[in-house]
Amino acid sequence: SSSAALAFGAGAVVGAARTARRPGAHPARTGTPTGTGRLHRTNRVSSSQRWVVVTPRASSSDVGTPTSSCTDQTPPWSTLSMPVYSLATAPADSAERPSMNITTYCVPVTIKPTPRFAVALYTHTATARNMLATGRGVLQVLRKQHAGLVPLLGKQSAHDVDKITALEEAGFPVVTKHGVPTLKDALGLIELSIVSLETAGDHHVA
Repeated sequence: SSSAALAFGAGAVVGAARTARRPGAHPARTGTPTGTGRLHRTNRVSSSQRWVVVTPRASSSDVGTPTSSCTDQTPPWSTLSMPVYSLATAPADSAERPSMNITTYCVPVTIKPTPRFAVALYTHTATARNMLATGRGVLQVLRKQHAGLVPLLGKQSAHDVDKITALEEAGFPVVTKHGVPTLKDALGLIELSIVSLETAGDHHVA
């Protein structure tokens, strides 16, 4: 909904239109570990969330009755193929560092009148700090060659590591686009600006 979305900036999409479907339009592999079924969150209270995949019986009289199930601490959507992005941000304070992260909690939510994305920002990260301070960021559509960057961009913090310097040293040139350092060989760039914000547990949904 519009209460939790990021809006496209003017002239924001660069490169992706000619070479790929729009971000988020890639078909995902559907299914669950037990085949087609409904996903239910269990009511059991524990220190971590548990999920159960329920497959309904074939008989119409038994619809909703599970024939098999599997309970796991891994959320069911982690079994699906989905787009992987990097959100690039610049700080409001020149004493702080720019950052890039890895994000999959990101999805297009509207087309008209203004295309919007919903993006989850992990609380207390450099990316969240920069995005909340400036209200702006650049969503990068990644390529296969960027898979090796996940440990740097997704598992380390710009609070501790200069990611821009590390990218250059690893052979990935960085260029400034829309006022933010971005990967030169990104498939596409989407300039984002915050239109509203919601606190959602350990994330901000913008």
